[in-house]
Amino acid sequence: MNNAPMKPRILALLSFARQQEQQLVDGLSEAERNAMGTPDAWAAKDFLVNIMRWKQLQTEKLAAAVRGETPPAWRDMQLVHQINNEAFTRYQAYSFQNVLAESERIFNAFIAQVESMSEEELTDAQLYDWQEGEPLWEETLGNGLWHPCSQMTAFYLQRGDRQAALHLQEALLMAARQAELPPEELAVCIYNQACFYATNGWPDKALLLLPEAVRLRPTLIEWSKHDSDLDSLRSDSAFEAIYQDSSLAAKAPVSSLISPRALYASSNTERPPIIIDVRGASEFAAGHVQGARNIPLGQLARKLQQLPADQPIVTYCNMHHPGESRGERAAALLREHGYQAQTIDGGYPAWKEAGLPVEEPLQA
Repeated sequence: MNNAPMKPRILALLSFARQQEQQLVDGLSEAERNAMGTPDAWAAKDFLVNIMRWKQLQTEKLAAAVRGETPPAWRDMQLVHQINNEAFTRYQAYSFQNVLAESERIFNAFIAQVESMSEEELTDAQLYDWQEGEPLWEETLGNGLWHPCSQMTAFYLQRGDRQAALHLQEALLMAARQAELPPEELAVCIYNQACFYATNGWPDKALLLLPEAVRLRPTLIEWSKHDSDLDSLRSDSAFEAIYQDSSLAAKAPVSSLISPRALYASSNTERPPIIIDVRGASEFAAGHVQGARNIPLGQLARKLQQLPADQPIVTYCNMHHPGESRGERAAALLREHGYQAQTIDGGYPAWKEAGLPVEEPLQA
């Protein structure tokens, strides 16, 4: 593992993504530059707008963190779609050249913000309560590297240029390897590359990468079982062999799940479990399991002493990523410290869908 400072590697990867944007722009025809997109069919300009908007939001988030404020979280997909739609509308009347100028300004501000921050501010996952156990550099790369490359790949595929999409994806993986990212972060890049191959007609390439991804991050085994991007591989014996590898199975953490109805039934027993919502405060305020306590994942390790050791605990989140969800990670942390801990199968969405008691703000 590379123990060198993360900050220079982050900056290099942000610059790599920016170079890929410039290559995309340089390859556009005049018609593509002047094309007007719709909310359902973006033009090249709209993809660039979306990329720069998320860089701008990340810049603002980093600045808020340094000021000691609690910045927004963007886990709710409705909010993400709202932000995307607002960005599309706001810049619809801008010329292509004006968008390019705005994109350059936002990128420079983004880089300046990252450069102004210390290594600790970027890498200490416990520095701020609202971080939920994730260092700021991860989301910084999310909005400054992974998202831009994902959007550019989508543009190339929409354009019918599979080779350009392939070149970008392979260059991205090479850049991630050269940066010597931590194994778990590199694993996600490798996994996403495998998904790209699987969904675009290169199954053999996908099957070469998947074993490496799950070796580096065994929790991806559970996620891959539900990932529709890999559906084209499921009948292949090489895909099945990944799950038959005993060495991988031994490394993969076992999630202890409880169904919403089973948990509800247990609440009427002599020793009802403590229910902990490990999402952020805003997610909790928007709606939560009745009677649940809110201890965001990033604060849980510091608050273990507040929890009785002789009472079962059930954690939950929105469980968007089975095997890697915040609820499962929280339960694993609790079990490591001797607690009896499980996670709601399907998280809060499954609880609510089952029609079980929730607490939500009153509608105006």
